[in-house]
Amino acid sequence: MSNDHSPTSEPLLCSSCDLLMADVKPPPGHTVRCPRCGRRLHKWKTNSIEKTLAISLTGLLLYLPANFMQLLTFDILGTDVSSSLFAATLSMFNQGQYIVGILIVLCGFFLPLLLLSLIFSVSLALHKGRRRPWIARALISIHHLREWAMVDVYLIGVFVTIIKMSHMAKIQYDIGLFCFIGLVLCTIGALSAMDRRLFWSRLDPNADSPLPEPVNAVTGADAGLCLCHGCEKVVPIASQNRRCPRCGEHLHLRKKNSLSRTWALVITAVILTLPANILPIMEVDYFGVPDQSTIMDGIIYFFKEGSYGIGAIILTASILVPLFKISGLLLILLTIHFRLPGWRRHKTIMLRFIEFIGRWSMLDIFVIALLCALVRFGFLSTINAAPAVFYFAGVVVCTMLATISFDPRLLWDATSSSD
Repeated sequence: MSNDHSPTSEPLLCSSCDLLMADVKPPPGHTVRCPRCGRRLHKWKTNSIEKTLAISLTGLLLYLPANFMQLLTFDILGTDVSSSLFAATLSMFNQGQYIVGILIVLCGFFLPLLLLSLIFSVSLALHKGRRRPWIARALISIHHLREWAMVDVYLIGVFVTIIKMSHMAKIQYDIGLFCFIGLVLCTIGALSAMDRRLFWSRLDPNADSPLPEPVNAVTGADAGLCLCHGCEKVVPIASQNRRCPRCGEHLHLRKKNSLSRTWALVITAVILTLPANILPIMEVDYFGVPDQSTIMDGIIYFFKEGSYGIGAIILTASILVPLFKISGLLLILLTIHFRLPGWRRHKTIMLRFIEFIGRWSMLDIFVIALLCALVRFGFLSTINAAPAVFYFAGVVVCTMLATISFDPRLLWDATSSSD
């Protein structure tokens, strides 16, 4: 592809604030950002298809040993307990936490495999120059799955588990752990190597179709243009209630029922937050004596043991991040409701940060699943999940869905009188 970075004939719309711009092809390694809200619009990546293909294939080769070979072995007083990542993923079902168990299986096992498989299949098809209808559906699925395939969060959960148990048990690092580290690196690498815009351009049958000439238009809506939610193709508003010519998604000027869905999910998260923090989340049996602890009890434990870094990580992921997400979403929703024009750029950046950190609240859930699978020493010590696990998982899912449901352009629409 050409390295020319002059403006192209195609207009460009920001998916966060709907600003209408002339498209620019950046030179390799450079990034195009929206001048109004700061969103990254495109970063040119060299040899994107080939790199994505190679990295995703490596990840698929590591997937089976990473999940089914022994991950860790704990030794307490000569008693060994070991577990694979897959066995740890299923541990919540043994605790009777079936909904949480399904969530862990999806986010920690099934969706990462599906994500890597789709990335590999799409990059292989494009590398061979094929254009098939299924590729568009696969690219849309990749966009949605990247938030829910949480192998990187799971890996941090493994490290937290190791540190938590390091003073109680002798720990052996098995081959599955090193394969899992490689799998996480390959998953992150494949997503980073993907040039989404390049991938979509290879499937665009109407790349040269004329669009309305914008006249003194600031936003896409002013110019009679809308952005496809699936592939981010710029399409005339007259095409609404029809399907995108590139990906087949239904076209809407804004996400349908975005505000009502977001309000409902945020209110649900607020309701679930109270039991998630008050009820015990984990039960530890020492010599047959049960001891239940809340999320805050676990954080205090790490600080008392001198593990300040791990304590800070869990405090941030389990307490501060959920509260920040709920508070931030409420602030944005109230801004739209009362049409408050100030700090729109900062609120949009905050929304993107909420979207980025949302998945990391699953850290506590993964740690508990690992501990329930690995700390099974009978009368000596056993760890079980407690009721707050369900409510905490609900908070994580609701805040993630709220962020996904919200259309950030509504923030700019509601306060368009002041830039």
